[in-house]
Amino acid sequence: MKKIVLMGLLALAALSSFGGAKAQKVKVACIGDSITYGMCLPNRETECYPVQLQQLLDERFPGVYEVRNFGNSGRGIYLDSMRGNEKRGYRWMVEHKAALEWRPDIVICNLGINDNGEYLKEYSGGRRRGQFTEDYCALLGDYKKLNPDTKFFIWTKLAPLAKGQRFRESPEPFLMQTDLEEVARRMGATGIDMQAPLMEQAEKILAKDKIHPDAEGARLIAEATFKVLTSPAPAKLSVPADVAQDNCETWLCVGQSNMQKGWGEFNATREEKTRVQGELARLRKCDIRLWDVNGGTWTKLTPQNALAKSALGVSFAIRRAETTGKTILILYVAAGGAPTESFLGEDTMCAVGKDGKAVYPQLLKIAVNRHRLDENADFPCKWVAREYPRRRGNREEAYWWPVSKLYDAGLRPIKASGIKVDGVLWYQGESNATTCVSPDEPTDADYQRETLRAVMGEFRMLAPEAKILVMGLPKMNRPWERYRESQRTVCAETGAVYIDTFAAGLGDMNDVHPRDKRPFADLAAEAAAK
Repeated sequence: MKKIVLMGLLALAALSSFGGAKAQKVKVACIGDSITYGMCLPNRETECYPVQLQQLLDERFPGVYEVRNFGNSGRGIYLDSMRGNEKRGYRWMVEHKAALEWRPDIVICNLGINDNGEYLKEYSGGRRRGQFTEDYCALLGDYKKLNPDTKFFIWTKLAPLAKGQRFRESPEPFLMQTDLEEVARRMGATGIDMQAPLMEQAEKILAKDKIHPDAEGARLIAEATFKVLTSPAPAKLSVPADVAQDNCETWLCVGQSNMQKGWGEFNATREEKTRVQGELARLRKCDIRLWDVNGGTWTKLTPQNALAKSALGVSFAIRRAETTGKTILILYVAAGGAPTESFLGEDTMCAVGKDGKAVYPQLLKIAVNRHRLDENADFPCKWVAREYPRRRGNREEAYWWPVSKLYDAGLRPIKASGIKVDGVLWYQGESNATTCVSPDEPTDADYQRETLRAVMGEFRMLAPEAKILVMGLPKMNRPWERYRESQRTVCAETGAVYIDTFAAGLGDMNDVHPRDKRPFADLAAEAAAK
């Protein structure tokens, strides 16, 4: 009788039997397309990613695992897809039958990239919606029927495509991400992001056809897979155990530096120290918990640790606690300088309508350039495009700048957690309001409104009933009026509350970071109370 020992999330140790019999190896089946197969590798028998994964596992767990390659070039998910006169879906292939007969303990699947060119049919009426998800689940279900304990790992973010590949500009690989995540949820699979480890080197490691990794690329795939197989599972976000859910209020605090900076950065002069001490005295009487995107953990705020946390978020939470008498939970997702695009999921940026056309055409151009903001001619905010390469080695700044980074690290796990979000406080815009030209010149209003609408859509998907408060940009010696007008317009369209800090006289004409956050928190708290 086999015994499976879990290491971390799903890393399996040796399978042993009674009476000291010879241990049976853990069977790892790599199913997929030509990337799994090792197409374009001169020595695929030794260089394909399943072989390199076997080597990594042997180094860490000698004699424990057996990895086999069941890749078949050109295959995809759709069961009705044809290549010439033959069916194209992997489920029809002899490799699928052979993998089933082997009865693997672990299945690693990278299918999807060959469904480009067909996936949009689901959006334009050529296929029923949900077919991709259902066909993928049916494929994995074949393994589940034979072995209910099968562990699945699927690529929820597909490998990138190099410049010149015909589907590089397509929204399809990004739109698939939502369905791939749904497959992972339904099948209890663990997702693997194969975009991030390959993206920066895509132009170097992909073959002349712009799609198939060379031996170095296969090594990166093997390492990324090995890491997920053997790493502990990240703890799922949930409400702190000692907090009564019927006696708490949860706010998502989102933005860039004016949401990020803590009271400790505005605590220099005697006047400022008095101001900060007043806020900390009020904090002592409140129960406020903060979940930080930087560490993914909850902190009970005290006068000792709150100085490093969001000054605006903390002061706003104090006022909500005083008004409601409840525990206030802050879901903090902010980073200095981060552009609005960092808060957007790639599938949102690449959204298409029923006609198959892009909902956000300018965001689509940015997304398909694969996060390379430093080389991205389509990125309208030239300040971010200029600053990103200069700061990219600084974790505190440029780390969060790439497209979808804060979404993946913050909004995505919050959405997956199922925590009821009662409200959103969003202070954002400085990085998207102007270019780096001196004096600053406003960017196109259509682009501004497009990004604002897209983020509002993200908030609504995360928290359909939440009150959304948008802090308008305050007074300063920059031409921000067009962006303020864009904020007002989109708030009116979406039912969000626009907080007019400019009309209230807030801000500093010479400092992008007003040092007294209390008036901003007061306005936000008043809007929340209404």
